Amino acid sequence: MQIGKIMTTALFCTLTAVFAAAARAPARPADDGEFPMKQAPSTPDWQTFMQASDADLIKLWTYQTKRGRHLHDWSWGWRLGWVRVCGRSEAIFCTGVLQEALLDQAVVVRAEAASALGRKYEHSANPAVVRILAEAYGNSRNLRRGKPLFVQRRLLYALHQIGGDGATLLGGTLAATDPSMVAYWQHLAQAETR
Repeated sequence: MQIGKIMTTALFCTLTAVFAAAARAPARPADDGEFPMKQAPSTPDWQTFMQASDADLIKLWTYQTKRGRHLHDWSWGWRLGWVRVCGRSEAIFCTGVLQEALLDQAVVVRAEAASALGRKYEHSANPAVVRILAEAYGNSRNLRRGKPLFVQRRLLYALHQIGGDGATLLGGTLAATDPSMVAYWQHLAQAETR
């Protein structure tokens, strides 16, 4: 009788440990290499994705694009994740992801893309990135009833971070379209001289 009770307890403890370990284990993409791209990311999937190496991100992006799937095909949470990982990655495809994200349907993705580009190219005076940011500033989805949304501040701040004469001149020109943006651009210029 005692041995049966011990065996039952041992079996219960073993199964509990196995299930607990499975719950803590990071989720992996399905056998076909996919995350559930149309759904919001689960916490384990998000953690796995955010910790992925550049090589793994390249494989995942290549896998998806070969099947005709691009950034706009993912749910907005995943699109935000792609922006964040591409903001720190040197993978070649990431520049295209960030550029596409600047025109995303979700304002939070557009704003994050602007911030990521500003951080990634800080103090570079990169004219190509300055041009991309300037084009995004003119996106009509960055306005509501003719007034700028917060994404335009992020775009101006990214231009400020990138720096250089071209970014400074262009930032002032873009900001001139709205008095609140003029004040913000002047604030950035004054903060730099302090």
